[in-house]
Amino acid sequence: MKTKTSIYEYIVGLLIITVLSPFVSCTEDTTIKTGTIKKIPVIYGTVTDINEYQQIEISSSADYFSKEENETISGASVTMEEDSALEKKLYSFIEDPPESGIYRTYSEMAGKPGWTYVIHVKMDFDGDGNAETYEAESTMPELVKLDSLNITKNKEGQFTLYSLNIYAQDPGGEKNYYLCSYSVNGTLYDQISKYFYFDDTSLDGEYVNKLPIYYFFDIGDKDKFDDDDVDDMVFLSGGEQIILNIANITKGFYNFIDDCQTQKDGSNPFFGGPPANISTNLSGGAKGYFTAFAISSATAKVPENPAEE
Repeated sequence: MKTKTSIYEYIVGLLIITVLSPFVSCTEDTTIKTGTIKKIPVIYGTVTDINEYQQIEISSSADYFSKEENETISGASVTMEEDSALEKKLYSFIEDPPESGIYRTYSEMAGKPGWTYVIHVKMDFDGDGNAETYEAESTMPELVKLDSLNITKNKEGQFTLYSLNIYAQDPGGEKNYYLCSYSVNGTLYDQISKYFYFDDTSLDGEYVNKLPIYYFFDIGDKDKFDDDDVDDMVFLSGGEQIILNIANITKGFYNFIDDCQTQKDGSNPFFGGPPANISTNLSGGAKGYFTAFAISSATAKVPENPAEE
């Protein structure tokens, strides 16, 4: 009888024996659970340098033992200040679609590296007839350009693995933190559960040449894993096109993502574990995170050549 492999057992072992293992992590989407029936507001949003509708999500935390996702919050007033050394601009958000708890800018806009963004959320969360204000700010780090992406295919024991390798110049100086999302044949994987991230502790100021930052399994290995693991995995096939998006992020946002992974414990989407242990930059007792970052992208094709034995 064939024993299936746990993705967590195998991938942890693989990364431990890889020289670059300290720089690679993945996260899980979870729901904030308070441990009591008392609810708290949960606010999450990003501003990027892509000209698009920037978005904020607002919800209420779930009870610790609840299996339900966070309840969305409608009717909030959301504004954002954009502040540079030369000018200030105010953006208003509209809830779209209605009753969704998702708020976006009225028009498309692109953030700028070096500029500071401050969100203001006003809502009567506790129902006392008076609106509370929740705020957060983030200064967009400078863009770190991804020169190119290379994918290699190799045999590791009973598995065929695809390694995502990047070419880029680390700026050096202060410690940098990087966040990656990706698309496969046009399907975008940008959920917290699909992010991988690393820092430049051992790369400071260097040009990274074919740096492996993540591994995918071949679709032919899918039946070698437990069904529960397969639901959270992305498999690749030869000939598919991958677009990798990499962002230079703040230390605070890096810690937030890391906390979500550490405390997920199998929870449902958005935050896992007691919220007091999750990093946040929001005021007023809210949890979640607001951040700004610039994105660089590169494209590569998944190789079809036979894996090396």
